[in-house]
Amino acid sequence: MVLLGFNSNGFAHHRLEDALPWLAELGYQAVALTPDVPHLDPARASMAEVRRIGALCASLGLSVVLESGARFALDPRRKHRPNLLELEDAWQARLEYLQRLLAWCPELGSQVLSFWSGALPKGQTRTGAADRLHAAADALAPVAERLGVRLALEPEPGHFVATLDDFSVLAEPRFALMLDVGHLLANDHYSPSAAIAAFGARIAGVQLDDARRGVHEHLAPGAGELDWPEVARACASLPGEITACFELSRDSHRFHEIAPEALARWRSAARESSRE
Repeated sequence: MVLLGFNSNGFAHHRLEDALPWLAELGYQAVALTPDVPHLDPARASMAEVRRIGALCASLGLSVVLESGARFALDPRRKHRPNLLELEDAWQARLEYLQRLLAWCPELGSQVLSFWSGALPKGQTRTGAADRLHAAADALAPVAERLGVRLALEPEPGHFVATLDDFSVLAEPRFALMLDVGHLLANDHYSPSAAIAAFGARIAGVQLDDARRGVHEHLAPGAGELDWPEVARACASLPGEITACFELSRDSHRFHEIAPEALARWRSAARESSRE
């Protein structure tokens, strides 16, 4: 069963207390929470605040996925740095950040923590980067297992793990997959249905965004080249309950328009896919 959701990076200009009830009212069943300056600021949020948002999500019936991909969470002057692949000890800052978010998962009711590898730093080798990912798994996996949380690695264009083939070769077996369907058009050769068929139960969640072939730009559904009935049909084939959350940070300024429109388009695509 697909639990349709929305990523909080797509409503950066709304308070969580305003956006979350509206998502539930519209009919969304999940939310991907990205701790960032406007929402659960990782540098300032207390555990009491985290618990409060978790309780709010539970009261609204919203399943939670915790995302760790805020652009400047650790360094206000470098996007997505430091990452897990750094040559120096700075990689530990990213590791400690993920460990902190893992501790948030039970309070938020999240069974998934999503992250990416990061881009290969200057001077780092592919072997060294792979070793860093293995070391991260050694540090994170036992805690995640104890908490009942899946560690979901998202292939990200321009990163060390950029494609599903990279994931197959480089990702630790202890990592699940966070699948972004827009990225398949941006830099991959898989279709959504082929990706879901190939990776099946290893998929811990899906991120929804439209895209144009060869361009990494998250677009609102219908603004790109994605076959939305195919996406809906493929997601419906996944086992158990799984979240599929729109990730539309570039449209955050028009969340009030996009949220109902995206839901309507998904429902239309799901109806069309059921008739095929």
